Amino acid sequence: MKNPGLQISLTMMLLLVACAAGNIWLFRQGVLWGILGLNVTKHVLTAYLCQALGVNASRQPSQPAEPVRISNP
Repeated sequence: MKNPGLQISLTMMLLLVACAAGNIWLFRQGVLWGILGLNVTKHVLTAYLCQALGVNASRQPSQPAEPVRISNP
């Protein structure tokens, strides 16, 4: 079966809303806490994006890559 790609699930939508609400609350506590919360949210969303795109998938290329020839002008 093919991976659905960037289709967002209900769980991911709830996680996104929770991260946004947490960031708003952290910024009310202080700027340093808000920046720390944004950093955590960024890493969580980047990990989800990499997982959805299949960055760590073990695939064998169908043909080996050919070397690029660069000509001198």
